Amino acid sequence: MKIYIIGMPGSGKTTIAKHLAEALNYRYYDLDAMIEKEALLFIEDIFEKYGEETFRRLETDALTHIPEGDYVIACGGGIVTKKHNKALMSGLKIYLDTDLDIIKARLSQDYQRPLLKKKTLEQLFDERYLKYQDFADIVVSNNVEVQTTVNVIMNYLTSEVNS
Repeated sequence: MKIYIIGMPGSGKTTIAKHLAEALNYRYYDLDAMIEKEALLFIEDIFEKYGEETFRRLETDALTHIPEGDYVIACGGGIVTKKHNKALMSGLKIYLDTDLDIIKARLSQDYQRPLLKKKTLEQLFDERYLKYQDFADIVVSNNVEVQTTVNVIMNYLTSEVNS
């Protein structure tokens, strides 16, 4: 089974995906890292040199090349901007719903995301919130400790298997 982690930049997708993959004994897959590897460029360089539209095409292409098997996939924050991507994401899609204040604190200690050079976090949230809801099979709060979020997801998965 594939489990896709979606959410805003700074919502904790990479961290939760890594920990969840370990807890499930699944492989971890970082969509942005795969795009960088294939393009031989960092994400911010792709945005700078070729623009967002080119990056979104690469992102959709990367979705189609995820190998078969059990994976927890950390998606880029904008994966939901292309409705077609939802059809390519066969598996469970988990939206990490994280308060903007928490995201701001996390991002203050991280590199500046390309789109946040042009828009505010609030603008991105307003543009994407309903899209995250549309893509998601389940919504999980990530305003807590990493292990708590992973436990909530594990409990959900266990209850689905047993029902």
